[in-house]
Amino acid sequence: MQINANRLGEMLLEAGLVDRFQLESALSLQRNLGGQIGSALVKLSYLPEETILEFLETQGKYSRVSLQELEVPESLMALLSAERMLELKVIPIELRKTGNEKILRVAMTDPANLKLVDDLQFATGCKVIPVLAVEDEIEQAIKNNSPIELTNPPEPEIEDSLIDYGTIDFSNTPVEDPRLDRLLELLKEKGVISVLDIERVKFN
Repeated sequence: MQINANRLGEMLLEAGLVDRFQLESALSLQRNLGGQIGSALVKLSYLPEETILEFLETQGKYSRVSLQELEVPESLMALLSAERMLELKVIPIELRKTGNEKILRVAMTDPANLKLVDDLQFATGCKVIPVLAVEDEIEQAIKNNSPIELTNPPEPEIEDSLIDYGTIDFSNTPVEDPRLDRLLELLKEKGVISVLDIERVKFN
């Protein structure tokens, strides 16, 4: 287990807010889907996000900020791509210069993630001071301050002309094969076959 990268999980475990099984489950989800350990615990309904934020505040190391109606200068938004910020659940909110040192305040959901802080310092060339923020507010602030509108990449389209569904032979395919179910669902979504066609394939 990466103690540094998942220090928040260890802190929550030591505080008795989660047990070992819950932490291991969250770490497994994090490895499979990415993101932060706090988000994984929330998705698994082991802890509400507010409880995690309040816990970190009580540690006395991290201040909490509200990002509602936050306007971030373009120069700060240019430090990282919007896609990367959404992936890491971080957004830079303030840059100060002290002598030759640049100090960057970054709002994030997991300021205890020392590896993430180090990675941000390397990527931005600044000393990073992490502050706490709600995940939804971070995502909204990124979208509001991005120079271009963020959209989900479109799914590749299947051209009807490339599909000759008269040549697809399902006769020897097991009825319970999940690959068949997925293929049929995809063809139905694209309007290639109907629900009646699916029933004929699976049950005739």
